[in-house]
Amino acid sequence: MADVREMLGRIDRSGEQVVAVFDRHYDTSPSDLWEACTDPVRLERWFAPVSGELRPDGDFTIHFDDEDSPRCRVVTCEAPRLLVWEWPHGEVRSLVTVEVTGAGEGAWLGLRHERLTPAQGAGYAAGWDTYLRCLDAELAGDPAPDWADTWGGLNELYAAEL
Repeated sequence: MADVREMLGRIDRSGEQVVAVFDRHYDTSPSDLWEACTDPVRLERWFAPVSGELRPDGDFTIHFDDEDSPRCRVVTCEAPRLLVWEWPHGEVRSLVTVEVTGAGEGAWLGLRHERLTPAQGAGYAAGWDTYLRCLDAELAGDPAPDWADTWGGLNELYAAEL
């Protein structure tokens, strides 16, 4: 397991509702960061293969390598700054918000994954944290960290927060 000592995000909890929250600065332009978060070719390099339509009321499928392939629905798409989608978990649909803004010489990414249960919170927070580390590497031209090892170390940290 990777020796991960610091979480990139946080978990907010209100009763039985959990939100994974990440705010990251990147040394790239807002348009480049938006493209990295919405272009299927770029998403595949740091997140997962995505097929479908990333547009208002569009549906898209995330093809994770563990046979999990959620079919998501775009709620809001205001290019090049805001993408909100519903992610199904059985009968429940969590909500993911990605917001990109300019920040001085770079860009700011705000990511929130809402409507998670306490049982889901640590795993999804660790997943997003790991994927954002992969995005960091992608934008810097560096190799991505080992996903499983990084996720395992982070899952322990986020579980301790819950």
